Amino acid sequence: MPMQLTSHFVAFIDVLGFSDMVRHDCESSDSPKYLDILYKAHNRASLIFGKDLDAGLIQFSDSVVFSRPFDLSEFSGFLSAIAEWQKGLLMDGLLCRGGVTFGKHFVKDRFMFSKGMIEAYQLESLQARYPRIVVSDNLLELANPTIDASKLQILHEEDGLAFVDYLVAKSPDETEALVSRVKALIEGTSTASASVQEKMRWLARYSDFKFESSLSVPPFKSPPCVALLGVE
Repeated sequence: MPMQLTSHFVAFIDVLGFSDMVRHDCESSDSPKYLDILYKAHNRASLIFGKDLDAGLIQFSDSVVFSRPFDLSEFSGFLSAIAEWQKGLLMDGLLCRGGVTFGKHFVKDRFMFSKGMIEAYQLESLQARYPRIVVSDNLLELANPTIDASKLQILHEEDGLAFVDYLVAKSPDETEALVSRVKALIEGTSTASASVQEKMRWLARYSDFKFESSLSVPPFKSPPCVALLGVE
């Protein structure tokens, strides 16, 4: 029977800071710090997506590809599963960004051939920018006549992009835990590069929007007043 390319939902996700984590664990004389965390994230993905017998999961280096056959009735569940995995990654102290779209896709025995994956990768590399997983406009437009967008686990941002809404707490305790984790990530990167701090500012604004936390700072502020010596 000839192999077939069929339409799938496809998500390409990149774990941020992966090269630094590998460098840390490989060069440190202590026990690996990140190896266990990343392996737990791998197992979590297997558990979450293993619930769906039609779902596909491939992980390599710092990248993860989730997929499932295209079926708009399953679109909401696909996004929710991604959000659950991304939230778990955050609670482990890691961030990611990515893209979700649809396209022709084939995966079997750890072999993948996919236009959908290429387009999801382009979303991740060209548009995601912050620790968010962007959902393609084409996919949302295609789903629109069938699915009420307000019931999808997504948020629309001022730059016109929609992304998977992963800061969703199921209890007050979980809200507190998520805010504490975001705060710890921000404080832990206070001396990091400008690029990293830009991502942290976005994450702070996202947390403030979702939980009314007070993690972001005003974009502008006046300089402190300086008294003029000798002037009464």
